[in-house]
Amino acid sequence: MTTMLTGALALSCSVAVADEETSTDPAAPVAAGAERTGGAGDGHDHTGDADPPADGASGDGTQGTGAPTAPAPGGGGYSHSGSPAGPASFVQLPEDPAYPVPGPPQNDDLPVEVDEDTAYQNQLSCDPEDRPGVIAFALLLTEHYGRPGWTGARPCIDYMSQHHDGRALDWQLDAFDPHERRIGDAAVAWLTEDDGEMMRRFGIEYIIWNGLVFMKDDNEWRHYVGPSPHTDHVHLSFTWDGAMMRTSWWTGVAVTRPDLGPCDTVTREYAALHTFPRFEPCADPAVAAPASDLARVRPGESGPGVSMLQTVLGIEPTGVLDAPTRTALVEWQTEHELPATGVADALTYAAAQGWDLDEVPASALSVTPEDWQVSQFTPYRRTTVTQGDQGKAVTVLQEALGAEPDGDFGPKTAEALAEWEQTVPVLAEQAERRGDEPAVVTPLTWVYLERAAHPTMALRDVELAEGSRDIGADPDGELAARAAVEGRDDSPYAGGAVAVLQELLGVEADGSFGPLTAQAVREVQEDAGLEATGEVDGPTWVAVEAAAIDAERVAGAPGLEAQRAREEAAKEKERQEEKRQEREAELERQRARERHEAAVEDAGR
Repeated sequence: MTTMLTGALALSCSVAVADEETSTDPAAPVAAGAERTGGAGDGHDHTGDADPPADGASGDGTQGTGAPTAPAPGGGGYSHSGSPAGPASFVQLPEDPAYPVPGPPQNDDLPVEVDEDTAYQNQLSCDPEDRPGVIAFALLLTEHYGRPGWTGARPCIDYMSQHHDGRALDWQLDAFDPHERRIGDAAVAWLTEDDGEMMRRFGIEYIIWNGLVFMKDDNEWRHYVGPSPHTDHVHLSFTWDGAMMRTSWWTGVAVTRPDLGPCDTVTREYAALHTFPRFEPCADPAVAAPASDLARVRPGESGPGVSMLQTVLGIEPTGVLDAPTRTALVEWQTEHELPATGVADALTYAAAQGWDLDEVPASALSVTPEDWQVSQFTPYRRTTVTQGDQGKAVTVLQEALGAEPDGDFGPKTAEALAEWEQTVPVLAEQAERRGDEPAVVTPLTWVYLERAAHPTMALRDVELAEGSRDIGADPDGELAARAAVEGRDDSPYAGGAVAVLQELLGVEADGSFGPLTAQAVREVQEDAGLEATGEVDGPTWVAVEAAAIDAERVAGAPGLEAQRAREEAAKEKERQEEKRQEREAELERQRARERHEAAVEDAGR
């Protein structure tokens, strides 16, 4: 059980053709003073590059600041500046002992089934915060290959890029350096081979490197046409499943119900922020936003419309859409049933000014989670907590780690955090890069902590019933044949979820949901006060998880034993207090009897 659920939580051709014509190896060493045409630092203007270097990027493994140097100009922000062109061949440089490259990262907990694919997912929201799956992949990849420089999210400007919704990564490599070219080629080959299997296991949308682009939609290399040939970095864009760490590399279970992401419902406006997975297609017709004289303002920018909104929000009107204003704005938009875009946009201006507006289609709003999709960690998924901080988030952290839950992030909490981080390779790498700086809990840390405390959290949207099977339990392809007859275009298999369920239940984990598994599910449902259907849904996953933790079939939170010890100590203290009160009550009753007897005796004299 530990292996499947927690062990998994342990990461050209347009140029090549030109090089053939000129008999030049782009990865050959360049003589001192010679010009590297098209390489990193080549002096070319990359304005409008589909993924330019992030503002404030240091190239040392740190992320961009997320703060623009100046407000971006107006515009829709709904077009790309680069695109794939004709077919190409990816030419990997031959191995050279002078430039050693390690083999690819290994993961022994991958299911047989590969994650379900999705259509291309454009950037629709303005939400420049790195997603946990992007950060985890960056830490895995850069540590493994020994090249730590990477950048991720960056401020929204007027072109479409997954950098603007936190779903893109730029890994700094120089295609004109013989060692880094081989590293880049090896990593890209690993991700794209076998029809992009590893891209799917990480949820990678497409890769651009050295003048070429590989998109999972057609599984072939194409020439990349754009202002930047991507010879100074590898660009990787992620699906929402990949960005949120829902894919099989991280969970041990293949995605069978892809997260379709936000809906582009209000024309020429940003979509609502991604909060929870959306599994249903966007069915509502597009609606137009009202006209406004106030310019749209994105996070980090400024404008008179923001001053007006800040007054409505009860915030000092600085005119800058800073982080506190954005947080308050998202809450206000949600409360007023508007798309929670975090952007000062026309629809928000109109509502704030009291205009009479039509009801916004449901698909334009952020996904409202079910109870089983949330936990005590949910409010803090975007929160960064640093040693020295105080508050409820710190208390939640301490309870999960087994530290004293006093709400004060002190040395003992930092020590407990450091000890646990070493059990998760990606978090250990994150901590190592932090160096001697104070301990920090990042959004990535919260994801791992939540999944340690709630091992089924990433699986609770998977619905199972008698007859469900993992692909390994169907050697004759019976379900696949049936799906073909029915005209299904999705996978008929459970992605490995049946075996996980069975291990949690303590029954034989053969990947086939039969009568014995159904009976075990019914027993858990009855004990939890649920309807005993024998079918698995979100609430049932919660009940199965709780029963498995109680039976010690899965570990639970790293501080669970300490938490249980505290709870037992508290109960024992309560029992001792009850006994003390009983003794005092008995003594008082005895004294009362003695007083009564004395009074009777005095009355008889």
